[in-house]
Amino acid sequence: MNARLRPVLLALALLAPRALHASPLEHVSPRDPLAAELRVLELYDLPPDSGRFRLPHFNSWPLARIELMGTGAPIGVGSPVRTLAAIRIERELQRDATSAFADPRARRSTPRTWARQWADDQRVEFSIASEGVVEQDAARVGDKTRFQDGSGLHLRTGVQSDRWLLFSHITIGQLRDAARFTDVLLQNSDLAAQTEDSYLSYRVPDRWDLTLGRMRFQWGPGEEGSLLLSRTAAPLTALHLHARIPALRADGFVLNATTQPGRGEQLAAHRLEWQPARGVRLGVSEAARYRSSGYQGVYLAGVIPYSLAQRLLQQDGDSLTASRNNIEVALDASWRVADGTRVYGEILIDDAHAKTANVPNKFAWQVGMDGAWTHGFTRLSWNAEYTWLSRYVYTSFFGRDFSAQSAPLGFPTGPDARRLRTRITWDPGVDWQVSGIVLRTWKGENDLDEPFVTGGPVPPVGTLEGTPQVTDDITGVVRWWPASGIDLSISAGLRRVDSLAHVAGASERTGHAALAIRLVR
Repeated sequence: MNARLRPVLLALALLAPRALHASPLEHVSPRDPLAAELRVLELYDLPPDSGRFRLPHFNSWPLARIELMGTGAPIGVGSPVRTLAAIRIERELQRDATSAFADPRARRSTPRTWARQWADDQRVEFSIASEGVVEQDAARVGDKTRFQDGSGLHLRTGVQSDRWLLFSHITIGQLRDAARFTDVLLQNSDLAAQTEDSYLSYRVPDRWDLTLGRMRFQWGPGEEGSLLLSRTAAPLTALHLHARIPALRADGFVLNATTQPGRGEQLAAHRLEWQPARGVRLGVSEAARYRSSGYQGVYLAGVIPYSLAQRLLQQDGDSLTASRNNIEVALDASWRVADGTRVYGEILIDDAHAKTANVPNKFAWQVGMDGAWTHGFTRLSWNAEYTWLSRYVYTSFFGRDFSAQSAPLGFPTGPDARRLRTRITWDPGVDWQVSGIVLRTWKGENDLDEPFVTGGPVPPVGTLEGTPQVTDDITGVVRWWPASGIDLSISAGLRRVDSLAHVAGASERTGHAALAIRLVR
């Protein structure tokens, strides 16, 4: 480690209180930095559940921290690529460790600001953090520097009593256009209080858990995002049920959320993830958008196929207009071909009309590959991913589009798009990381607010509409992550846009840079 940085870490250590274990029931968000290391761990054959780490389900997020904790000793020998990932995962989980997982031989984890623990699994914790991203993008008017949404002061509070957990994550910071829907903290600013990760949960370990609150979801194996529910979507206030059958190595999920409370727009989704063999994961998901003043029992139960829900409601006396829903189905699979290599794919069917040519089919698919190579404590990892979305996918002419806060619930480009993304990451050691990300995006003129209206001619949905805008982006990132609560990175890149705003011949060449800070206590 650089000698100039040692006094900084020493000062943080001296100021830190004794590391008390907080709640292992907290969720790991699909946007958590830990997710990237778990993705590397998924490339290698893990021991059975008696081992140090577990990944009971990996293509369905969020995960609970306790789901990741085994009972073995800290990994100190073995494959260096697993050792590097294990050290980072270990120090992140240690402060939330169960008594079976906690081990003084593990690397020291950044402690909470304040924590108390009593008998019978009773805990109270408080954490304060400064997190955010400041970015400079020459494409913006005036070439101004700005903070990304969520940048600011982060306050996390957790209260656990036995199997109950109350978790609150409040952010006081940047919220774009905050004055449109809330009272800002400072006049003529976008400074506001917000939350995207607060919930009440009850968990029976290795069996089932029920969570009510606001959080992010991802169902699918994609790194950047998935097709049905994506980490890139807005957070949802939802009722989430997860049940596991260890003997079958299967996990079931049921999600009910309100996407637009003022209009009674509801989302219901359920999913099954199954691991028929080590290294193979299969998933099937179904989601429905419908309108109601509250959750409908036929959707809330999660055991009835949504394709039957509309007919059942009509049988019970509801009108077609009131009960009409929009359904999506997704199938995904991932296969660890060999240690260090995994391939995956997902297909989404929004509409498939085998009996008529008067309505277009709407679908999307994604294929990708993860890999890692190691020599000593140097690690290379990479990902290549291609995503294809047809015209009109996610849209609905009767108002049941798959969106929240005007953004897709699925892949971030929305309909009528293609994206090729590649990433390569070099880890010279545990504390440092260097990454390069290259993107090419083809975007047609169709968007979320342009559904197909029945009665008109059916266009070729596999062809990008109008004049496609083509965007190339290359970004380099240098990251320093010496402890669980210290994570700093700087990035810079170039962007080229051809057929800007879908105008043939128009183009733009710009640069961008960002500084990301995550200091958590």
